[in-house]
Amino acid sequence: MDTAVATYNGWSNRETWLASLWLSNDESYLDLLSEAEKLKGDTYNKAEWLEERLQNAFCELYGDASFWTDLLGTALSRVNWYELVEKN
Repeated sequence: MDTAVATYNGWSNRETWLASLWLSNDESYLDLLSEAEKLKGDTYNKAEWLEERLQNAFCELYGDASFWTDLLGTALSRVNWYELVEKN
């Protein structure tokens, strides 16, 4: 059995890599990431805060249930928010 951890460009998965790419290359998302990093508390709390903000933004933009919102919501749920905050 292969015990190697699957990664994508140095991240735990493609969804996390993609979220990092957008959060670090778009000014409004970069501001949100910087805000998360400045919060008091540990990395876990910062990651939870960031995930909540982005999930809320997603729901505001695409609140109605559909094929696309289910797929996008699934992708967002696969993002390793802790890793994202820790590496940025």
